[in-house]
Amino acid sequence: MLAVAVCVAPAALWGQGTDLAGIRGTVTDISGARVPNAKVTITDQGTQSVRSLVTNSEGEYELTGLKSGSYKVSFTATGFNTLEFSGVTLRTSETARLDGHLEIGRANEVVVIKEEAPMVQTDNPTVGGSLNNEQVTALPRDSRDYTSFLYLSPNITQSSSNGSFKFLGAQSYGASFSVDGQRTNGGVFGGPTTSQPSLETVGEVTVLSNNFTAEFAGIANIRVSTRRGDAQYHGSAFWDNKNSALAAWDIRDKNGQAAFVPTPATASYPNPYFNLNEFGGSFGGPLPKIKNTYFFAAYERQYLNSPVYIRNTKLPHPSLLAGDFTKIADSVKPLVPAGITLTPSEIAQNTLDGAGVRFTTIPQRLLNSTTAKLIQSYFPQISTSAPINPANGRLVEYSTNVPGTSVRNLGTIRVDHDFREADRVYVVYNAQSQISANSAVVAPFLPLGLTQNDRRNDTLSISEIHMFAPTVINEARGGFNRVPNLRRSNNTLRQFLQNIGFNDADIKAYGDVITPSALDTFGHPAVNLGTNFQGLGNGGRNTYRPLDQNLVTFGDTITWLKGRHTIKAGADAVYNAAKDGFTSGRGNPRGLINYSGAGTDPLARFLMGLPANTVSFVNQFRPPMDVHNWEQGYFVQDDFKIHPRLTLNLGLRYEIVTPFTENNDLMVNFDPNYVGNGKRGRYVVPSQKTLAYVDPRYIAYGVVTADKLDLPRSLVRTDYGNIAPRIGVAWRVTDKFVLRGGYGLFYPTSAAQGIRDPLATNSFQVGLTKTNTADSPLSGWPGATHGTSPMSGGALNNLSGITSGNWVPFDLKQPRFHQYNVTLERELGWQTGIRVSYLGTLMRRLISGVDANMIQPSDQPFGTTIGDGVTPCTPDDGDCDYSDSDRKRLPYPNLGNYLTSFGNFGHGRSHAFQTEVNRRFSGGFTLSASYTFLDQKSTAPDTGNASLGGTSYNQFNPEADYGMDAFTSRHRFITYGVAQVPFGRNARYGSGMSKLADTFAGGWQLSWQAFAKTGTGFSPFWLCDNCDPITPGNLASGSVDATGGFYGTAFRPLVTGDPNIKSGDRIWNPDAFGLMPLGADLFTNPKVAVRNLLTGPGTYGLNLGVHKSFRFGERIKAELGADANNVLNHPLKSPDNYDIGSLGNFTMKVNPTTLKPEIQDVQPNPDFGRLLTSYAQDGVDSRRAIRLRLRITF
Repeated sequence: MLAVAVCVAPAALWGQGTDLAGIRGTVTDISGARVPNAKVTITDQGTQSVRSLVTNSEGEYELTGLKSGSYKVSFTATGFNTLEFSGVTLRTSETARLDGHLEIGRANEVVVIKEEAPMVQTDNPTVGGSLNNEQVTALPRDSRDYTSFLYLSPNITQSSSNGSFKFLGAQSYGASFSVDGQRTNGGVFGGPTTSQPSLETVGEVTVLSNNFTAEFAGIANIRVSTRRGDAQYHGSAFWDNKNSALAAWDIRDKNGQAAFVPTPATASYPNPYFNLNEFGGSFGGPLPKIKNTYFFAAYERQYLNSPVYIRNTKLPHPSLLAGDFTKIADSVKPLVPAGITLTPSEIAQNTLDGAGVRFTTIPQRLLNSTTAKLIQSYFPQISTSAPINPANGRLVEYSTNVPGTSVRNLGTIRVDHDFREADRVYVVYNAQSQISANSAVVAPFLPLGLTQNDRRNDTLSISEIHMFAPTVINEARGGFNRVPNLRRSNNTLRQFLQNIGFNDADIKAYGDVITPSALDTFGHPAVNLGTNFQGLGNGGRNTYRPLDQNLVTFGDTITWLKGRHTIKAGADAVYNAAKDGFTSGRGNPRGLINYSGAGTDPLARFLMGLPANTVSFVNQFRPPMDVHNWEQGYFVQDDFKIHPRLTLNLGLRYEIVTPFTENNDLMVNFDPNYVGNGKRGRYVVPSQKTLAYVDPRYIAYGVVTADKLDLPRSLVRTDYGNIAPRIGVAWRVTDKFVLRGGYGLFYPTSAAQGIRDPLATNSFQVGLTKTNTADSPLSGWPGATHGTSPMSGGALNNLSGITSGNWVPFDLKQPRFHQYNVTLERELGWQTGIRVSYLGTLMRRLISGVDANMIQPSDQPFGTTIGDGVTPCTPDDGDCDYSDSDRKRLPYPNLGNYLTSFGNFGHGRSHAFQTEVNRRFSGGFTLSASYTFLDQKSTAPDTGNASLGGTSYNQFNPEADYGMDAFTSRHRFITYGVAQVPFGRNARYGSGMSKLADTFAGGWQLSWQAFAKTGTGFSPFWLCDNCDPITPGNLASGSVDATGGFYGTAFRPLVTGDPNIKSGDRIWNPDAFGLMPLGADLFTNPKVAVRNLLTGPGTYGLNLGVHKSFRFGERIKAELGADANNVLNHPLKSPDNYDIGSLGNFTMKVNPTTLKPEIQDVQPNPDFGRLLTSYAQDGVDSRRAIRLRLRITF
């Protein structure tokens, strides 16, 4: 009898490392004795190229430098039958184990065994998995992007949004992504760029998530390898369609329809129409007239029309926008502003009870024509018969949708050429272009249009393999990934002002304040309408934002087989460049016109075109951030086969990740230890040329160039201490049972966003604020008069002379992750294997922030006067200032409301118990199922915001935030698989049926992917609308944030009851929370809500595919089918943002007697804890949608 043991172990050439595969094993006779000098022949079944070797004196063999694919392996020895395996699959960067047991006989007698992917890993501690081309094309999916399949890994879940990733035992950043060895992550955010091959050309998607060996960079390693052409021509053509006619309405549509009120312009709720069409094909084979050259190419195009959803509950009712306040309660009708003189007739007809105190309607003559034109041009047009909330004048709810569009073209070509057996090369080029508009410039102000996105991608990968000897193989590789991208709104500031009635003189007056150069940039001003109503936002940073990412990769790996050692050594280098216009959008560059206060008064003043309370702007623009850095990795790895059943993996990796350098020197850091000129601390800039862009207030505070402190231009020194030992052991107890484990240190890849916000943004375009005062009044809106603007006039705030800043320690270290695991793996039979693992991680040196200028909470008022320490201020009027006694309490008395330091303050740990069952494809059936129990905690808020961690809430005791890590579920189950119905002419049953019967009954296939997980954590909070410098707790800080995620000036409430009482669509009880403490116990009150106190709902989703194939001859197969995404139409209500935890907004006032801060007004959030939206989760759509599929292969 012939016994065969087949075992696989990834041999660690992922990352930017080599794509090459290998094979090793032992040849024995039937008694178990080793067979030396047996000939081993490995034949590429695609190209028929052959490599051969003989076993050593111990009967062992190993061959490396093979491309992934299907191989035939034969063993021949004198006096034995020839043993031949066909269909041996070698995966990207794996070293497969294939042991052969020879029977006595004659060499010309061949025993052929059909072999497929082995079931257990035996030679290293790596935990990971992979999908091949057949799986990614067969599984029901929500997208043709390879990244959608990453959620099938038990160690990757969704982070802050659909398409983002949270890694088990780590944070939402730091993984390494590559396509054919070319790095495709980095740039600004550190996540994967949109560069990718056509799905038709994807050969394998591989995930290494824990304890991979020293060749690999990142805290996880995801790589894609493309298919190669072979000796036969083959290809495919496909068409996919998904449309609203075959989709259910999601929760937003249903709620929107219920709240919709018809208008003359829109008689019925807009149909949430969408239509996705994707078509393309592939073709590959030998390149004519060029020997040993093969190509594979693909092209696909995507057209998408999809709704952009808008929902708002704070819009002023349209009757109010017309100046009619008769529908609201008398107590909230607007006061007649001081300085407005009414005629006796107007007092009688237009004011409440004819008293001349509150308007019932604003006289037509007082309505400003310019603000009226702004409302007419850019506010949503809503019927005056729409429901109104008489207590506050708001539209009860505004819901609608508008069509968004996207067009993408994607092409991939790969060429492989073998110069000779010892020299081979391949080149892969991916190109993509996408133009889209699928988000509002400012919601809900739809007349401003949708943000325009124009993006290209170009990725080139080159690999050259040279065999110095059968035991010494070298691969050199290189390439680039270029991603230019531009986001912008639809009008320049000048066009916006012209559209609402500004003439040239008005526009000049406006530009004279904000700088004339801003007039011809894309965007518009912001207009705040107090705390009660939704104001017109400025569109944020995307009104004009170039966002380019460019990476260049070089690498080399040499493999040396020496006795029982497989030694790999090499290096990888990544040049990482990024440009981001986020920095140019800071500080209201096109102006903020602020009508402050509660109720309807601010709106009334706006309607009349009266001066605002304050206006804000910047007086100097900086160009987009333009940075670069280098990542270098040097490694040596030895897989030492101590015994045929025991392998020791010893590796050492050394990484150098340089800080990002700004090419124009536009960065500012802070030296906190300097004392001079009567001040503590000073600003640090790369060079003298920085000063042309730095705000004069920073220069006046004190500036020093980097060279004076022996700092590089990056303002942060390179961390040269990133040594990463890796050790693992694998004991093959039997041929079907393996015990393995390991330990290693891992460091994240880099992202420019980590320095963009603290160093390249917040010290530039520093906001200036002017206040409307009696001595220096602001101007109103042009209308009856011209040559002025609402930005003109006013008095600069005293606080406008104070600087705030960020501080990144000069010796910031890379975060460090200690990974360790113990794994039992067993082959069960029936082509099935099971893995049981404990996966542990210690997270150290995580980056998070604290405000170095915050003072301890106290009952002593801070910033509650106009600056004299005596006269109470009015926060809504923007006249609060620091007194001399206030300043003396600050750690840095001459700085403003924050000095946020981002350092290695955070830590965490993770314990995971994981079980995974895999059945390889056999008999028309394959299955994978996994369950993970996870306990992951940290002190550093994971904001899903690249490498920049959030700020601790209690910054005097960050350990108080140690708790449930963001985006993690305690329980998670995943399964996917493919099952061919075993009935038909080519199946187990019905082989004798007619062709006609087979047309209907044969060739059916089912496929699925599904997940179920428990809820993730959320922190409840109150958001302050007028804090700074006045705050609860008298903190003197503008950086306090209950979420830790840069949400805003937010505070955690007191817990006064059971928050988990459910009511209708509300999963948490708002009555269980009070306001935050206002004094010394702001952080320390035992009833203050802890981080991630609330647990969101669990969720599950199932995609199901039904496909029918038709064969035309031996080579042509047509497949028609449908993928039902979220086939159960289960609402996926697990939120992916902070909004659901918002208890509402509040404003503050000053007690005129005690000067202590008090609560002025509270606006509860009616949507707290309400499950109003279904979210796409982990590769499953938010509602049922049917994707029709037609595919032809040949």
